[in-house]
Amino acid sequence: MLNVMRKQAGSWMIKVILFAIVIVFVFWGVGSFRTQEATKVATVNDEIISVAEYRRAYNNLIDQYRQRFGSSLNDGMIEMLNIKKQALDQLIDRTVLLQEAKKLDLRVSDAEVAESIMGTAIFQNNGSFDNRRYQSILAQVHLTPEEFEADQKNVLLGEKLTRIITGAAKVSEAEARQWYDWQNASVNIDYVLFEPARYLDIKPSAEEMAAYFTDQKESYKTDPMVKVRYVVFDPDNYKDQITVDEEEIMDYYDSNINDFKTEKSVEARHILIKLDSEANEEADLAAKTRAEEVSKMAKDGQDFAELAKTYSEGPTKDRGGYLGKFQQSQMVKPFADKAFSMAAGEISEPVKTQFGWHVIKVESVEEASTKTIEQSRGQIIDTLTLRKTQNLAYDKAEQFYERCFEKDDLVNNAKALEMAVMETGSFSRQGPEALGSDKGTFATAAFALQTDEISDIQDIGGRYYLIQPTETIEAAIPEMEVVKARVEDDLIKKMQTDKARSDAEAMSADLRAGKTFEESAAGHGVGVKQTGLFTRNATIPEIGSDPKFTEAAFQLSSAGGTSDGPVQGSAGFYLLRLSERKPPAADGFETEKDNISGMLLRQKQRTVIQDWIDARKSDSKVTIEKEYLE
Repeated sequence: MLNVMRKQAGSWMIKVILFAIVIVFVFWGVGSFRTQEATKVATVNDEIISVAEYRRAYNNLIDQYRQRFGSSLNDGMIEMLNIKKQALDQLIDRTVLLQEAKKLDLRVSDAEVAESIMGTAIFQNNGSFDNRRYQSILAQVHLTPEEFEADQKNVLLGEKLTRIITGAAKVSEAEARQWYDWQNASVNIDYVLFEPARYLDIKPSAEEMAAYFTDQKESYKTDPMVKVRYVVFDPDNYKDQITVDEEEIMDYYDSNINDFKTEKSVEARHILIKLDSEANEEADLAAKTRAEEVSKMAKDGQDFAELAKTYSEGPTKDRGGYLGKFQQSQMVKPFADKAFSMAAGEISEPVKTQFGWHVIKVESVEEASTKTIEQSRGQIIDTLTLRKTQNLAYDKAEQFYERCFEKDDLVNNAKALEMAVMETGSFSRQGPEALGSDKGTFATAAFALQTDEISDIQDIGGRYYLIQPTETIEAAIPEMEVVKARVEDDLIKKMQTDKARSDAEAMSADLRAGKTFEESAAGHGVGVKQTGLFTRNATIPEIGSDPKFTEAAFQLSSAGGTSDGPVQGSAGFYLLRLSERKPPAADGFETEKDNISGMLLRQKQRTVIQDWIDARKSDSKVTIEKEYLE
């Protein structure tokens, strides 16, 4: 379908092995390949969503959450986040959107697909589409170019309809102003805190501990574990089999000459006298005059950095106007044109840009240069050696994988090839510690397999693995004696929390009965503190970030008003009284208006498209297989 694109591809082959292709289109999550497989999780208007699609969507979400939460992502969090439902909902939403796009006879041309794929960074080499890289990556995830291109056509089709649906979304200036006022108002709060940790005389009985364990036993359930065996193909082990000849070095140097070029760069400082883009001629002249005065002081010998700290109105003021080294394309044209025409040590007359009037001092100049092939030889040899070892390691892994069909094949083939078979002890979804930073990715691959199933080739940390689970250990509730210390500690914390809550509720009752805030606080042995003014997104002085406290604080509308009851924050239970409420500065809105409008527009667009999809789903026939229902 995309023959023209393939003919235009580059000539260097980079065999980059990935265990998955990360597609930029977040809404789509994963590809919709081979949707007519026999096993299905759901149908949408008689169109099948396959188990394979579902597994890819689920694993993709797991990877996203693992990047966000790291080792904190455990089975409890996975269940709480309801990732299984997220994956299925994502697939159903996508299917509905595509069906509607086809009903509306929207089309995506082959040229649009080609442009999209050629612009995808993962398929590029030195900024240009590399067909060999493209073919190689798709092969590693068992896809043909035709399958992938068909999926990309669906991605673009869905995006096209999404743009149509969300195109009518608008944000008025009044909406932006309302959000600004809401977000930037500030309050000053009087408060008391009942900290659970202050109740030190709590000691639960054996009977209380037994009852607590019975009620909470699910929280002590162990994580599921797995044991695996694996073989690993490490590119470093193949270095002694690699040679790089002179012709390859020259070919690489000629084909990648831009990698060895260094553009001219300038190291400079500047002093900025700001000028509004709509300023009148009088204001412009005044700003220029000030810049001329500063330029004269610098040329008369005054320290430029100190002048910048005193007179500059730019963000580099505190650094003495220091901009570091930069290339000509990195600065706005009038500034760059002047800076790159100057010699080291030279100080400019004022230069006008869209930001105002600049005085520039050039600290040093580094002329453009190109490394010779001799200067680049070591770098080229290292690059080509790495590529060849990666290719060879993957080829070996692929040959090994093709010999593995039955559960014992991994061990038998390893013996025949005199390769080591590694075995892990049991590990959770956090992964085996021996694999260091690669443990999470390794665990994701291992937990996706059935016992004795041999994985596809997994690229983990630049090495290639074949993984085979040998034992699965289900989650289980331990005997209380095994977790007795944890139970006691958890119960003490609960009893302390209950006591803190009870005392806070008693003080709240005093306030309702007419006692003053200070009188009631003294009666309960707690002191009254004050936060000082803070906004919704700010950390609270002496408290830090506490969403519950912030929410309760901004619900108070009149000075002297108190919270309806105790507010459970991160440090304990608070009672709040509003001391002062202050509106935001009126002149700040104009500065933030565009950013606020853009943010609100994106929110509105997400709501519009989801509401539209939900409406289409309600008119569709969606059937979910029983085992995938909540």
